[in-house]
Amino acid sequence: MSDRFRDLYLNVFEATQQSLLKTPAAVPRRVAENQLIRLQRRFARPEGINAAYDVLATDHTVILHGEPGSGRSSAARVLLCELPHGKGTYHELAPEQPKENAAWLSPDLIGEEDRMLLDMSATDIAVWSAVHKELPGFHHELLRKGAFLAIVLPHRFEERPSTDFVHKKIGRPSEWEAAVRHLRLSGLGDTIWQKDRGVLCGHLDSHPPMREVARLTDLIVEARAADPGQGTFATWCETAIAALTDRDRQVADLLPDLEEGRQRALLLTAAMLDGARAEAVHRATAMLLENVGSEQDSRPLLEHNGLSQRLSVVHAKMGDDARVRFTELGFAQAARRHFWTNLPDVRAPLGKWLGKVLKLHELTETDRERLVGRFTEMCLGTGNTKDLLTLIDLWTRDDAPRATEVRAAAHLLGKSIEDETYGSDFRRLTREWSTSRPTKNRREVLVEVCEKVMSIHHPEAALVRLHHLARNEPHRGVAREALLRYVGQDSRLQRRLLWRMATAQSSRHHRRDADLFLDFSDLPDDFLLASATREWLTRCWRMAFDLHTPERWAPCAHHWLATADAVGDSDLSGSALDILVNAAASRYPVLSRVYADARRSVSPTLSAQLLRTINRAQTAYFSQRSPDLEASPS
Repeated sequence: MSDRFRDLYLNVFEATQQSLLKTPAAVPRRVAENQLIRLQRRFARPEGINAAYDVLATDHTVILHGEPGSGRSSAARVLLCELPHGKGTYHELAPEQPKENAAWLSPDLIGEEDRMLLDMSATDIAVWSAVHKELPGFHHELLRKGAFLAIVLPHRFEERPSTDFVHKKIGRPSEWEAAVRHLRLSGLGDTIWQKDRGVLCGHLDSHPPMREVARLTDLIVEARAADPGQGTFATWCETAIAALTDRDRQVADLLPDLEEGRQRALLLTAAMLDGARAEAVHRATAMLLENVGSEQDSRPLLEHNGLSQRLSVVHAKMGDDARVRFTELGFAQAARRHFWTNLPDVRAPLGKWLGKVLKLHELTETDRERLVGRFTEMCLGTGNTKDLLTLIDLWTRDDAPRATEVRAAAHLLGKSIEDETYGSDFRRLTREWSTSRPTKNRREVLVEVCEKVMSIHHPEAALVRLHHLARNEPHRGVAREALLRYVGQDSRLQRRLLWRMATAQSSRHHRRDADLFLDFSDLPDDFLLASATREWLTRCWRMAFDLHTPERWAPCAHHWLATADAVGDSDLSGSALDILVNAAASRYPVLSRVYADARRSVSPTLSAQLLRTINRAQTAYFSQRSPDLEASPS
């Protein structure tokens, strides 16, 4: 069954043109594990990590703290990756403001032998205090299920130690070891850098943040690729370091020389569309001039400077492939950062310009994805989340062109929910949107982002939102299909969804949940044997019998019986019959229809067993009622 669901997940979008985001190369859980493995290979072990591992392996919980920029969140992920891999999975917890009397950390989030990260590094004291109060009970369930939890504490809270759990400080790893690991995995072997490492060592001696070390090694690789067969490791390092440290100053020095608005518009456009075709850059520059109110070149067309000449003034050029790139590594990012930071009045017109440029036919889908990503990155870098929300509202309205704006909204939201600083805010908003009645376009954006992005690191949050969307969509559609695909990959998610359907407090959800349950029939065998899941299955079947017509539930009941008939295990088949019959014990017409269908479609053996089960259930039902009947006045 799991293979069938996996094949469906990987192939379903290839047969449709409605996909907004690329389907991951593997199911989300596998993507998350692969990311952990890549991180572990690049990771330089800091002081304190071995002691932290011993605590985690023994106590199943450890709280990590350290200086900002020391890589403590990465250390927590590596610790979880280094634990023995049992039948559990790795996932990240994202505590959300609970409803009244609910918990920040539900024990139901814990699967058998799971490895979980609770990164509180960007939270405030109120949230941490609330979560901390619940940790003892959560830890008890951790121990019961053999699961593990690594908690990253905000640096400013380390003076408020937990009395219930062991704290371990993570030191700063060797910058040189971290850089070497990155270089080796990027294809730069030891012989390339061993004799020529002075420039890199000199920069690393300044102890930059570990995130910057990773970025620097990526730039070294880019510098080498930009000039194949030329230069040395030292010159590549000089280029990469300049890209990190000098480009802001160079852009600031260039701006006074660009006295005309159209020159500055070309610089900003080329930076936003770095790597796009020259025709797109040319047309987008004209659009930006119009949006910001600058004048176009009023000279006759034949007297205009050529695009190549104009590009050279802003340190860019047109390559042999007719794509525009800057002549210096890191210049495009520095130019974007300069305009965004130093000319804040440009931000609003740039957002309007973005929506127009996305429709240019000269742009590829990759160009559009990069453009949206760059704008999103700038907004998140300065906390301009309102600008992003404005674009999401605009691009997901009912009349938004699907091929451009709706897809752009999906990319924008997908990048935003993964942001370290503001990701939790956007995940909270996705929950609010999913519980309302969003527009058709917004619903499809939310479905794509939940299934393909949020599911990788926050599987529980993705499940909750997909379930709300499936409940609230007017007709069966993309949300239900995505939810069933998603839970089909993982029995833990199936169990969680079954629990949500069986225990929903609001009666307004019962009919939709019962209908959803009837499409949710391929379940792991152990669901039929465990007492909790048996009870949930019985409740869901009872809702289906109560709230839907036989035309809706009868084919599903037939499938349930046919599966029980073919299972070849008397315990499983007996449990399946008990669940179905107990759900309908007081409903004679339901039992009559189920038995009549069974006589026509399953083996005589199972039909006879079903009849015996019905008789036992009816006898028990009437025996429970008989004292009341005897006590009733005649």
